[in-house]
Amino acid sequence: MKSTFKILPDTVDAGKCILVCEISNEGFSYAIKDDEENNYVGVAVYHFDKDTLAVNYASVMENVIKQQSLFSENFKKVYIIYSFSESVLIPFSLYSSNENTNVLNCIYGDLHKNVSILTDLIAEKGIYNCYRIPTEIVSIIKSKFPHATHRHQYSVLLRQLPLKGDKMSVIFYPQKIIMVLTKNRKLQFINSFYYRTAEDVSYILLNACAQFDVKNIPVEVSGLIEKNSPLYKEIYKYFSMVRCTALPETCNYSNEITRHPSHYFSHIFAVDSCV
Repeated sequence: MKSTFKILPDTVDAGKCILVCEISNEGFSYAIKDDEENNYVGVAVYHFDKDTLAVNYASVMENVIKQQSLFSENFKKVYIIYSFSESVLIPFSLYSSNENTNVLNCIYGDLHKNVSILTDLIAEKGIYNCYRIPTEIVSIIKSKFPHATHRHQYSVLLRQLPLKGDKMSVIFYPQKIIMVLTKNRKLQFINSFYYRTAEDVSYILLNACAQFDVKNIPVEVSGLIEKNSPLYKEIYKYFSMVRCTALPETCNYSNEITRHPSHYFSHIFAVDSCV
């Protein structure tokens, strides 16, 4: 597992800090917020090596956690965000906890073994988010952070709605995007897609627009995408309004963090206000 970014202070008073961790099949990221000062003081991003097998993700991630001495501290709060694609949003009226396994198996197949099924309640939206995570990963996290709050990333993104207008939000990872589409101030679509080329991404975005009958919609991007990259330029071919997500205005940030493009980490920093 390689460190893509590691912006950390020399010392951390964990007792007054919030730790936000994002775990996915792309890697492992975390941010540290001084809750008393409302100030993000650190952020780190790790990605799995391309030759790392999925069955080894848990052990590789566990080694990274063990190597971070600050994870031995007792943080004021710990938020764990799972960014895995096997998630189903179910309205209150259709939800039955006894059917969680069947619903996930129906949509994503039943070949996966050793998975844990978790459920988030998004009361203000009238929705349950039922999702599954490799049991090894859940066990490692619960062992290291027994009092942490666990959420799926879709649940966090849902709590950021409603938006003021139509918008397509896209979070970029090395080989994956998460897309949220809103139209008429209502959520139309939220899903994860894997890609290999820039053209793959433009096809995914254009296909979503065709499916939901939206044209010339503003696109807001976050995550590790460069403005001068072929990927960014490919999106600009088809969408005239493309902008990068700003840092959430509700918090402060260390000088070292603000030296980097705001959209790199903005989706991580937005978590603690939406959990």
